[in-house]
Amino acid sequence: MPADAVFCRNCGYKFSEQPQTPQQTQPTPTPQPTSTSTNRWAFLNNPNFKKWATIGGVVIGLALVVIITMNVIFQKQQEAKQKAEQASIARVSRSRSSSESKIQSTERRLSKDAVDVVTNMIQDDFDLDAEATDVTVERHTGGDHYSGYASVEDDYGDSTSVDINITDVKYEKSVSVEIPDTSKLYDEFDSND
Repeated sequence: MPADAVFCRNCGYKFSEQPQTPQQTQPTPTPQPTSTSTNRWAFLNNPNFKKWATIGGVVIGLALVVIITMNVIFQKQQEAKQKAEQASIARVSRSRSSSESKIQSTERRLSKDAVDVVTNMIQDDFDLDAEATDVTVERHTGGDHYSGYASVEDDYGDSTSVDINITDVKYEKSVSVEIPDTSKLYDEFDSND
């Protein structure tokens, strides 16, 4: 500290203003605080404080930028994830409805084509005086196989229904029908005599 200093650079205390002469040995002056209003903010003039305050401000600013950036990135990732999930659900739904529509279309075609096949079986194979009026496909049992029933009627108004198994013979573009239990047909209808 220079001998002619009036204030302490570190703490801001005011030194006494008594000149010192080299011949006299005087006690070391004790720093005396100045009034509270002028000394309260004296630390702001300290160069070390300014340097550390600047560094601290920069660090806090960078931390805020990093936090805000991470938050924005996280939100964008969440939005992208939700959009991807919704798109996936929509694709699955479209695929499912497309495959269901394809199965329903196949079932309608098989129902229509199987009526003539069942009628031919009843009249030609079983030699009965009846015909199929309608075929209903109830379910897809796997592969090209379906199950359902046929409504059968004769000219006298007698009618019944029989369970049938239908196979879609794609390579021949035809329908194969099997009637597992024919006893209802023989009980209900007369033979073609």
